[in-house]
Amino acid sequence: MNPIAAENQAAGDASWNQFIRSVGGQVEAYAERVSAKAGEDVRIMARSSPASPASWTLYRLGWYGGAGARQIGAGTAQLGSQPACANEVTTGLVRCSWAPTFSVAIPQDAVSGLYLVRILRGDNVGGFVPLVIRDDRQADLLFQSSVLTAQAYNNWGGEGLYSDSDDNVPGGFAVQVSFDRPYDSDGGSGQMLRYETLMARFLERYGYDVTYTTNLDVAREGPSALLRRGAFLSVGHDEYWPGEERDAVETARDAGMPVLFFGANAAYWKVRLSDSGADGNARVLTCYKRRPQDDPQHGTPQQTGRYRDDAIGRPEEELVGTMYESWLLFGQSWTVLNPDHPIYTGTGLRSTDAIPQLVGYEYDRTFLLNTPGRAAVVARSPVVDAEGRTSFSEATVYTAPSGAVVFGAGTIYFARGLDGARRDPRVERMAANILKLALRLDVPEPLQTPGAPAAPVPDAQWAGNVRTIASGMMAPAGVAQLPDGSFVVADASAHRIWRVDGTGSVHPFAGDGHESGSSTFDNRPGLQARFFQPTAVLPDAAGNVYVADTHNNAIRKIANDSSRTVRTVAGALLVPGYADGTGSAARFSDPMGMAWLDSTHIVIADSGNSAIRSLNVTTGSVSTVAVTHDWGDEADGPASRAAFFYPTAVAVAPDRRIFFLASSFGKLKVIGTDASRTITTLVAGGLGYADGPGTGARTQMQMGLIWSNGALIAS
Repeated sequence: MNPIAAENQAAGDASWNQFIRSVGGQVEAYAERVSAKAGEDVRIMARSSPASPASWTLYRLGWYGGAGARQIGAGTAQLGSQPACANEVTTGLVRCSWAPTFSVAIPQDAVSGLYLVRILRGDNVGGFVPLVIRDDRQADLLFQSSVLTAQAYNNWGGEGLYSDSDDNVPGGFAVQVSFDRPYDSDGGSGQMLRYETLMARFLERYGYDVTYTTNLDVAREGPSALLRRGAFLSVGHDEYWPGEERDAVETARDAGMPVLFFGANAAYWKVRLSDSGADGNARVLTCYKRRPQDDPQHGTPQQTGRYRDDAIGRPEEELVGTMYESWLLFGQSWTVLNPDHPIYTGTGLRSTDAIPQLVGYEYDRTFLLNTPGRAAVVARSPVVDAEGRTSFSEATVYTAPSGAVVFGAGTIYFARGLDGARRDPRVERMAANILKLALRLDVPEPLQTPGAPAAPVPDAQWAGNVRTIASGMMAPAGVAQLPDGSFVVADASAHRIWRVDGTGSVHPFAGDGHESGSSTFDNRPGLQARFFQPTAVLPDAAGNVYVADTHNNAIRKIANDSSRTVRTVAGALLVPGYADGTGSAARFSDPMGMAWLDSTHIVIADSGNSAIRSLNVTTGSVSTVAVTHDWGDEADGPASRAAFFYPTAVAVAPDRRIFFLASSFGKLKVIGTDASRTITTLVAGGLGYADGPGTGARTQMQMGLIWSNGALIAS
């Protein structure tokens, strides 16, 4: 019996998320397990600074008439201090041994779902603890919560698979993380509220028969637990998989179970699990990402690393149909391909129609189309990634020899089209069509004739003549004109700089077409040198060309000599960081756009550092014009206090004002010439499309900004 429809008829509680989220360790907690069943008790380890009485509430997330959650249980607790958590310096493992603070009894009639325990002090400061309630019901859909990815990205205690605050672990990242610690993001909820909740609200709004699980439970229970259900759903960001999970899902697919990836970057890292907890699931996740050769299990079936690498040899495309390529600074449009495919039935979408902001923040594409059944590509969406490289995000559908349908959305943001501020009825119908294709489930009546959302119609003075002057490059990212009238182009995917002459012919200018961060390929003739995703070029009056060698985190110079010698002017090849200094002592992180401030100084959009830098090309000295000190909210004001994120392009006015695109939030800003170098936002409406005054105009601009004839031109 499907309990979802009846469950969502119960009264919701819209106040579940209305409190002051804890910061700086005010309220923190974790659970002894990631999942439980109805009737079980879950112990919560919590602390507060200062000590304080508190209340706790158990919420089940779902539709509930739009409220988003229902209260399932409640109680009180006394919060105080807890002992410091152990940090294993050789691995970066932070593991707490806190005493239980209170216990949550899961009601006997609790319906499987995504749950949160909210802990709230009297001053309305609080936080969440995520929990998945599972059952053994033979539901149509098995929804997996990606708890391993949430834990991999968790930086609580200064350590995670993307950080090592103590700088003790070779490679710069921790290699082990533990569930025995709070989450440092989203109010302690991990990543549950980012994408999974949107998908759950969609499914439960329309009464789909769904039950819930986690990566850990799939790995522990194996394929037999999967095969009791109709289809397996991976949602949003599901990057980290143990080998046992990959085996279980592939076995289920080969036995006829549809596998539906409503996300991207799935099954990218192979991890190892250890240290069982109260629910029988592992509490420690191991992955040697930067230095897989350091893994004690290297060379064995238990080794960790990327599934696609030769040492493991199981590219995720063989399961998903697509696999990860890169990430984006903002959501970009889903572009329809193959509109006659059943995924588009009833949507009204036609070939090349675009659904705004559905692709991001990580995306997949096809590589070898090496799937058990022939894959149909149903979306091919042009994108510009966060490092300035042009490519495509792709979505695929294939049918395995077992008859199992496999869908790969190719975008983490797919669930954002199903609920919330970016809900789009066409995307809802697409999801319903996928479920119908996989399991022959009826399309819910409200989705049978979805209306297209209102979209702004561009109203502009369009260019009267647009023509192609050169072609054949892989991913042209930056272009500039040489003194002789020809053009140089930075090709981020070809790792080359091209020259386009007056006839439109394209010639190699610098770079041999291979990526490298080795100094072996520095101080070499142009066609023997190597770059790594160059995105911007800037000539001087003498015909020398400066290159933002983005992935190499350096500024290079192509000399106007007989061999076009390439040398590094500032930064150290393939060494990211933030430091002012001269030459190789300076550090950048993904430098992109450049512009001349005067005849000897270049201003640089140091994207990864959220900084605007200045390079003296005569001395090689790098200084900071402005940098974000607080990675919280954006803020205007003096450069010493202002905050902005991911600048990708700069332009300089004759009066030395510096304009830049803060692309991740769709902002155009200016740095004044006053002593404080005051930063002011000129276009502030955010991401999207809308003309009008700067306070409300919306843009999605990246890497294109120039001062021309008294005005700024941006792309």
